[in-house]
Amino acid sequence: MSRYERARTLSILIPLWLALGCGAEQAPDLILHNGVVITMDPTQPEAQAILVRDARFAAVGSDDDFLPQMKDTARTIDLGGKTVVPGFNDAHLHPLLLPPTSISLAEAGSIDELVVALRKQARVAPDEAWILGHDYDDTTLGRHLDRSDLDRVSTQRPVLVWHASLHIIAVNSVALEAAGITAETPDPDEGFFFRNGKGRPTGLISERSALEALVTDKQPTPLVNDLTSALDGLAVFYQKALRLGITSITDGLVPPELAVAYWLSSPEGAGVRVNLMLDAEDLQTAKWLMRIHDLVAFSGWRPLDSPWLRARTIKMYHGLSLSGRTTRLYEAYADRPDYFGLEPQRSQAELDELVAEIHDAGFQAAIHSNGDYEIDMVLGAIEKAVGDPGIDHRHRIEHGSIVNERILSRMRDLGIVLAPHSYIHEKGSMLEAYGEQRWDWMFANASSFEYGIPNAANSDFPVSGLNPLLRIQSLVTRRSRHGKVYGASQRLTVEQALYAYTMGGAYASFEEDEKGSIEAGKLADFVVLSNDPRTVPAGSISKIRVEQSFVGGVKRFDRASEPGQPQAGENHAPPR
Repeated sequence: MSRYERARTLSILIPLWLALGCGAEQAPDLILHNGVVITMDPTQPEAQAILVRDARFAAVGSDDDFLPQMKDTARTIDLGGKTVVPGFNDAHLHPLLLPPTSISLAEAGSIDELVVALRKQARVAPDEAWILGHDYDDTTLGRHLDRSDLDRVSTQRPVLVWHASLHIIAVNSVALEAAGITAETPDPDEGFFFRNGKGRPTGLISERSALEALVTDKQPTPLVNDLTSALDGLAVFYQKALRLGITSITDGLVPPELAVAYWLSSPEGAGVRVNLMLDAEDLQTAKWLMRIHDLVAFSGWRPLDSPWLRARTIKMYHGLSLSGRTTRLYEAYADRPDYFGLEPQRSQAELDELVAEIHDAGFQAAIHSNGDYEIDMVLGAIEKAVGDPGIDHRHRIEHGSIVNERILSRMRDLGIVLAPHSYIHEKGSMLEAYGEQRWDWMFANASSFEYGIPNAANSDFPVSGLNPLLRIQSLVTRRSRHGKVYGASQRLTVEQALYAYTMGGAYASFEEDEKGSIEAGKLADFVVLSNDPRTVPAGSISKIRVEQSFVGGVKRFDRASEPGQPQAGENHAPPR
């Protein structure tokens, strides 16, 4: 489908999306009391009780503030000492990146175990063209996968496995042969085919353009690329998010044609607020989409700028992978003294031009960049595009993994929003390649607070686990699952980690006045936890249970109750 056809399709579908907008039933007045309410409001950091009315917080205070006057007219929930926090906001993840048929290989301790797991998956889904897996860890396996490893899974069907970075991919011989990739095939633009000493492709490839080269008339794409599979995937994802206390998300890259799935899935009906990053590779279609939206907005409808769905951000890549060890650095990798990483995708002039086009079109730019060399280029492009430092652009750097004092100062002065990784629990061992001297400058979460750089915490799911409490634990401890601490000076306090996972994400999407904290007037998005994250051992934060998730004052998940049944401790006002 051409860009024009996509834009025309979207213009036809927008009235349908508006008609399909699902008005979720609002809860009546509700009081939660006898709890520990961590508000993220610096003027009132903690409370005992909250009053919810018309989908928003109406009051926050002590049990005596409003419970006696309203106990006969409002529903009440006795929290029994449990903890309430704002709904978690995952500011960068990829719900539509991996097909539901892909299995996690994170626990595979050897290549033999990985092969066995993929063979089992092939038997479970015999009609699938591709056999898919993700999250293999070369530091655990001892090396990267190659075609001979995956030929052990199947010599009849294509096999594809994503590395834990999602920037490196291993495929078997069937996949390469169907795509016609041989020793004579040149590397695609901005991508790589890894080769052996004779120039033969090993089966390891890097970046999206190399993945796209696998798709031919003989071999369909292994990615989610149609509305049916996208809608199926979102339905499962929304439920999983709410079980984990996630009430708002940002999809870190969605093609405009699949953005339709978010409207049709009805975030309001599902109970999860969504911010979309559209693809810079299809910037013209994104511009058409915004023009159509702005025309519709004159009638009072704002389908792409509502409390449930927002799409004013453009995602672009400049730089490569940290965990894939391809990101560009000023100084050599610790384990390869002659290697500085691969060149970024663009020259400075090309980068300047694209960032300026995004900024001038009124979009927020979200730029994937990891190495210090890459980040400096991005900061230069943003500085040139913005011009006036007083403009509230909130352009973002996604990950920004390796920094220094100069880079942090530039981020602060330019008003950059930083969305750093929080995956040391799973991927700490991948930092070894960068050397101990760098660990205190990697994932500079504590420095972001010190310098006053807005921090939008995130999982980058499926790069790391979706559970916000595990992510918060990783931010607080900086300890890998093998017990090693990487960069102790960048540890956050629990309060800082909670703030980054609530207010940080809200600020990143220009929504800090609407959500992110428990304050009167804000949207009533909150989560009931079994324990206070501030009082349990830091290494046990991930064991805290999410008991309930409320979005807009409506209970969307309840661990203890059957659907439609009142929770123990919840009292309902008599009919009036």
